[in-house]
Amino acid sequence: MTVTTADVSQGRRAPRNRTLAAILAVSVALNIFVVAGAVWSHLNAPHPPTASERFHRLGDTLDLTPPQRVAFDNYVAAMIARGDRLRQDVEPMLDDAWVELAKPDADQARVLQLLDNAGDRRRAFQHEAVSATLSLLETLTPDQRAKFIAAERAFRAAQRRRRADESR
Repeated sequence: MTVTTADVSQGRRAPRNRTLAAILAVSVALNIFVVAGAVWSHLNAPHPPTASERFHRLGDTLDLTPPQRVAFDNYVAAMIARGDRLRQDVEPMLDDAWVELAKPDADQARVLQLLDNAGDRRRAFQHEAVSATLSLLETLTPDQRAKFIAAERAFRAAQRRRRADESR
């Protein structure tokens, strides 16, 4: 090989190495941005609104009159209090059912009775909630009532979708 040929072949290699290094650097940078974006979106995912927040947003969309606002606020407070009481009543029953199931000689009748009691308490909550909701709906105009029902149905549908996604 002559000196002239050696210079030409080395001259061609240098730009190829720079191009390859540039492509690699861009690839690494893009991967870093994708991973950082995934981590950021995971850490900053919006939390689901509390029942109080959800109801108050709904109340804001209904354009309530002052007497309706009082009835609505009372409804929200009562529903939240009922939900808290339900959890306080039902969770110990479910915990007791699991404790019983963990025993080597678990009493199936006791487990079923605890679950029946929890179900009865939930059913009573639903009856109370329906009664309270009907009382509230009586204070609303037909348009407000339709908005309230549509919002609650959308909320329930979103909950069902979320649970279905979680069970997959």
